[in-house]
Amino acid sequence: MVLGVDVGGTKVAVAAVEGVTATRTKEHPTVTVSSDALLDGVEHVVRDVIGDAGQPEAIGVGVPSQIEFATGTVETSVNIPLTGVPLREELGRRFRVPVYVDNDANCAALAEAHMVGVSHLVMLTLGTGVGGGVVIDGMIFRGAHGLGAELGHIAVNPDGPPCPGNCPNRGCLEAYCSGQALERDGTELASDKPDSHLATRLDADGRLTARRLVAAAEDGDADALLIMENFGRMLGIGIANYVNVFEPMRLAIGGGISRASHLFFDRAVQEAGARTLPALWKRVTVALAEGGADAGVIGAGLLAALELERERDTDRTKATTSEGIE
Repeated sequence: MVLGVDVGGTKVAVAAVEGVTATRTKEHPTVTVSSDALLDGVEHVVRDVIGDAGQPEAIGVGVPSQIEFATGTVETSVNIPLTGVPLREELGRRFRVPVYVDNDANCAALAEAHMVGVSHLVMLTLGTGVGGGVVIDGMIFRGAHGLGAELGHIAVNPDGPPCPGNCPNRGCLEAYCSGQALERDGTELASDKPDSHLATRLDADGRLTARRLVAAAEDGDADALLIMENFGRMLGIGIANYVNVFEPMRLAIGGGISRASHLFFDRAVQEAGARTLPALWKRVTVALAEGGADAGVIGAGLLAALELERERDTDRTKATTSEGIE
């Protein structure tokens, strides 16, 4: 039994994880006033679950941050105060069991791959920004230092708008297929057409939120539907790039914006199919993510279980080699 910890901008979720099943889940609001306060909050929820489920063999942690995986140190963190924190070391000291830390989107991708039963998967999470993860042979792909697979920052238009995230790029996928991008495009269009129905949905600050834009599209507003059509087209370009590079068995679309998939998913698949190498396209399934609300904690738990087993295999190999030499 391992514990999975999913640290988000608003809540910390912890669960006992066995295989792809999460039990005894506890949640607590994320405390963001300082790094120490956040870690104390995480410790409180973890100890609450340990009290119910017993001592785990290891703990996996997913955070919305860039992680140097070998050390478990947070490189950058936008929404929670963890930049520079040696999270693996700090939590390991508190709990006295092996701790493994990774980006939360990587954990979600790992959960998705194991829950649907595929060994090669690319997952995109569409929310305020665009995240994602790559699973190869059942394991997370991270690049040389654990910072790789920033899928939201592949350029789909070199002359496009600046990325709304912490990124120097222009025209990257996050600049087109995120909640921030929808708000930007909707606000600009509504402001340029003050007599339009879309303009009536601007809030007191003159903004059109992504939620209001989606609602307008669902009501049949032509301007909103045009924005969602372009959202789908740009997402399809991104999907084609990922399929051409990674040749996954499955490409999954998750995140909060995926709840509006009826407005863009078919268009995205159409565009991707027109741009992907045919031999690769006929071998991939593009689908909405199936992991659900527990994907974060399950993925973090799987991370702990897989890394613990990998380390044990390494130790066994070293022991066998030493015996042979003697």
